[in-house]
Parts: sequence; C-alpha cells; structure tokens
Amino acid sequence: MCDTKILSQRGDTHISVCHKCQTYYIWQQSFVLTFTKKKFFDFLNITKSNGDELFFSTFPDGEFRLIMKTPYPDIVFSFDEEQWQNFRDALQESYYMNEFYGMLNN
Repeated sequence: MCDTKILSQRGDTHISVCHKCQTYYIWQQSFVLTFTKKKFFDFLNITKSNGDELFFSTFPDGEFRLIMKTPYPDIVFSFDEEQWQNFRDALQESYYMNEFYGMLNN
C-alpha cells in the first residue's frame, strides 16, 4: 500500500492520496474507490453536478435516497441525506487540501 496522506474525513467518508504514485482513495464503510488524479477530479465534477448522474428514489424499505450513476452502468451509489452531505463535503475539502499540499511541495 502507498504512503497516503489524509485529505478529508466526514462521517463514514475518508479521502486520501499517495503523492508518489498519484493515486486517490475514497474509503467508505463497505467499499474503497481508487482513482488516478484525472479520474478523481472527473469524479469530483460529477458530484458537483445536478445533471443526469444524480437523482432521488424511494427504496423498497421506504427510505428516500439519492442515487448517483457512475461511468460504469453496473455500479450505482446510493446515499441518504446525511451520507450525501458528508460525501460531498469530504470531496470538496479534499480538493482544497490537495491544492494546499501541492503549494507546499512547489
């Protein structure tokens, strides 16, 4: 595993980066996503959009959740309101922390 630096932590979402190999990690309770730098920022832009990638649905348990499509049709994420807010906040904070670390390293 890489020598990662934590960029953000909100609720169940932890985001870290290995500056050596430029791999970004999003850690959730039941999954870990890994991205190249470009793909991470593409993913960040998807979460900022309110377009076709995001919609709300009532689940069979009666809970109303946000659904986020991914570039892979077989993979779809769901979040309740608090989880979604934590996820978006962590992504936004990780963007700023990444910029901060970049300035320190230059």
